[in-house]
Amino acid sequence: MAFGISDVNATGVGLQRKTDWRGVFDLIARIVLAAPGGYAVMAACTMLLARVLPGEALDRTLWATMLSFAIYACLVVWTFAARSALRAGAVMLAIGLAAGLLARWAA
Repeated sequence: MAFGISDVNATGVGLQRKTDWRGVFDLIARIVLAAPGGYAVMAACTMLLARVLPGEALDRTLWATMLSFAIYACLVVWTFAARSALRAGAVMLAIGLAAGLLARWAA
């Protein structure tokens, strides 16, 4: 590791690295989970909040919409912080289904 260069062997010839396709697919899965998946879960949570929060219908809707931005940001951050994309997908699916069913029940 001369001069902090780890990709050069003793002869000075650069080493070839293999692409870690599992890591690439994991990243793509997390992006898909974060963008449209997070939006779907956020929409279900917004519907639930708009029905359960106290106050007039317009106030509940405005508060639910404002809170949805924080919910979406938390979902995106958590998707990339989760241990695996599978776990992130399972938890987001569970949250989305629970919020959707509770919003349907609260109507």
